[in-house]
Amino acid sequence: MTTLHTRSNFYCLSRPLLLSIIISVFGISIGVVPDFTASEPSLFFSSAARADEFSDPDLRNYAAALMEIEPIRQSTLAQVRASTGGTLPNLVCNQPNTMEGLNSEAKSLFVNYCNQCETIAASRGLSIERFNQITQSVRSNPQLQNRVRGFMN
Repeated sequence: MTTLHTRSNFYCLSRPLLLSIIISVFGISIGVVPDFTASEPSLFFSSAARADEFSDPDLRNYAAALMEIEPIRQSTLAQVRASTGGTLPNLVCNQPNTMEGLNSEAKSLFVNYCNQCETIAASRGLSIERFNQITQSVRSNPQLQNRVRGFMN
């Protein structure tokens, strides 16, 4: 498995992005939109891509990866929070310094999560770099968000 130090430009998804996509789908389906706080890890990126650079197959694979990653992310964050007594720092997969202060159990949980994210993206035919490019663009482009949502139905 890849370690945190060898992963290039790998960033895990932010709660606002994932939840906005998933909540939109569920909200439309059942008319309920839960309230979420911003206490989850944030997402940082170093490169950008235009919305028209993403093919439908890329976005379809991205949407499938998101739906597979989200339950794992939720579970991991709950486990890390429990392991740290409720504390949840701003964790970023390729920035090991964001794990400073975590106990060994929490670090292990988070490293495992990061490895799972990378594996899931790869299983959907997306490099981590490509996955992160799409994530960054989806966060800032409502048209692209709608395209991704369309693949989540």
